[in-house]
Amino acid sequence: MKIILFLIFFLCGPGWGTVEESASAGADSSFTVDKDGQWVQAGDFERVVLRELTRRYGRPHHQMSLRVLFPSQVMEVPRGNLHLEVGEWSGGGRTGRRAFRVGVFVDKQFIKTVNVTVEVKAQAEVATPIRWLKPREVVTSEDLVPMMVDVPSLTHDFVLNLEEAVGKQVVRPLSPGQPIRKTMLDHPPVIHKGDRVLIEARSGGLLVQTVGVAKAAGKAGETISVQNQASGRDVLGIVMASGLVEVKF
Repeated sequence: MKIILFLIFFLCGPGWGTVEESASAGADSSFTVDKDGQWVQAGDFERVVLRELTRRYGRPHHQMSLRVLFPSQVMEVPRGNLHLEVGEWSGGGRTGRRAFRVGVFVDKQFIKTVNVTVEVKAQAEVATPIRWLKPREVVTSEDLVPMMVDVPSLTHDFVLNLEEAVGKQVVRPLSPGQPIRKTMLDHPPVIHKGDRVLIEARSGGLLVQTVGVAKAAGKAGETISVQNQASGRDVLGIVMASGLVEVKF
């Protein structure tokens, strides 16, 4: 049996936790039960694995599909309150063919462990440029559009929200229609080489200020060289904000 279940991850919360479904009279009828016995099918394994992946890796803008490859035959289990639990697995959140060990419990008693093989596919709505963006360009909202793309892992580093990229500086060339990774962007400098800046020096309650010229560009928190225009000397200072550098006595 091949069952494909699509789930959009709009929210990740307590509802995505451990799956427990009962086949007792009047309870959840997700499991198959009839006069001859109780059964676990491929779709039951699919549900519990998908929910566990969602609990661990669910993020907005994601869409995932999961198909059980093995076991394909129904499995008979004793009647009672049936519970499936996914054990630890290797490979993290990568997509593709994956193996999971699922414990089967009836009335809280362990029955067996089933090795379940699934095919995991995932897509995400990510930020993509509409034109070539060159290094040092600052991204604007007009440069971006959202696009659904296949992702190799549920823990990818693609930029999901357009707002995350707007105002950032491009580190490497970005081509149109390609997902933007977070490492491809950085905060732009707030001071550029040649800018006139205010140099501040503090010691206790004493504050000394003078005017200087930045010898290099810098982001907030970075150390750059500035020239004190009064003395002509170069000093090192920490970029505090646009046009402001602080030096130590």
